[in-house]
Amino acid sequence: MNDNDQHELQAGISRRRFVQGSAVAGIGAFLAACTTGTTSSPPASAPGQTGSPDPSPSASATPESTEVVGPLNFANWDAYIDLTTDPGADGEEGTDDDEYVLPSPTLNEFQQQYGIEVNYSNAEIDDNETFMATIRPQFQAGVDTGWDLIVLTDWMAAKVVQAGWAEQINPAMIPDALANVRDELKGMPWDPNLEYHVPWQSGATGIGYNVVSTQRDLASIGDLFDEAFAGRVTLLSETRDTFPLVHLLLQARGETSENAPEEMDAEDAERVHAFLGPYVESGHIRGFTGNSYLRDFSGGDTWAAVVWSGDLASAGTDDDRFVFPTEGSMIWTDNALIPKGAQHKAAAEAMMNFVYDVRRAARIAAFIYYISPVKGVAEAISEFDEEAAENELLFQPPDVIAKQHPQPNWDEATEAQVNELYADLAGV
Repeated sequence: MNDNDQHELQAGISRRRFVQGSAVAGIGAFLAACTTGTTSSPPASAPGQTGSPDPSPSASATPESTEVVGPLNFANWDAYIDLTTDPGADGEEGTDDDEYVLPSPTLNEFQQQYGIEVNYSNAEIDDNETFMATIRPQFQAGVDTGWDLIVLTDWMAAKVVQAGWAEQINPAMIPDALANVRDELKGMPWDPNLEYHVPWQSGATGIGYNVVSTQRDLASIGDLFDEAFAGRVTLLSETRDTFPLVHLLLQARGETSENAPEEMDAEDAERVHAFLGPYVESGHIRGFTGNSYLRDFSGGDTWAAVVWSGDLASAGTDDDRFVFPTEGSMIWTDNALIPKGAQHKAAAEAMMNFVYDVRRAARIAAFIYYISPVKGVAEAISEFDEEAAENELLFQPPDVIAKQHPQPNWDEATEAQVNELYADLAGV
């Protein structure tokens, strides 16, 4: 690693401050890139239905080519890439007044190396189902979705692969990814040999809160239901996060079965629904959201919520905290896939490989505070910031890991029942 590389990595890490214990202090201003930056919209599409994909028809596979041509149209979640420092009111970089905006240093490097444009849509994906609703009609019609690279959570990525809606990756295009992916992320039953996906980042689901608003630290899932927070609480629209976490709370109170969250069944989901119902009806829970909870925290509308682990650390304020609940947390991986019929497949493959460079992966991890899928990231970060190398969000301790659970993999009948229960709560 040369001196320039060291400077770039240190610059990313220096944007972070970690409060000892389970509380995480975020970077200065809220992510300005929620609504700005380099974006590209795919062709307009009709709303899609929820549930399991219909496997036919399918778009024609993209002809195999190793020539990287653009533009690369890339849809991702919010707070999921390193950003550029935009000096704040004092005009000096590295102060609390800084904002962090697109373009991304990583994307800039990619554009310079390959000489193509990257149309990166920050926060295009708010949750798996709402994003899939925008491209499912194209999949079903067998036409290009307009995206070359998308990022989906394990369970949805599995559906896309099993439906034949993902391009098969040319292994010759992703040597770094195949060599550097962490061993525990290999062998997924839905794509054991990484033929259709490459892990983007892993993370946990727990509790986020603004300590100025709540006037106390939170530790338990049950803290979300403190009457002092009425009307200021949101839960995730991702049922595989919200339902299992509430299931853990009910287990701790002896009010549901002993099924592990990943094994919860329809009866368990009904108990969660019964528990949440009064809180929804009374307005204590103000809504169910995806990544948009970041804007709710920024505006002061939400004080406490079920959130994803890295978001408030990378896109919140000094007063926004994340905690792994005492009852346990959920663990998951988001995965990069190439939609069937993508027009710039080789460019997508090049990006998949590009972010598996250890130095680059370390810089991304140090900025977004999610769990990197790349071997060697811990060592790369520790060379520049020992505190960051011990951060609980980047490298979770044994006591947290011991109480983590994968998301449930429901069969179609159970998923349909859970979706119906969620729809009743959310009014959708």
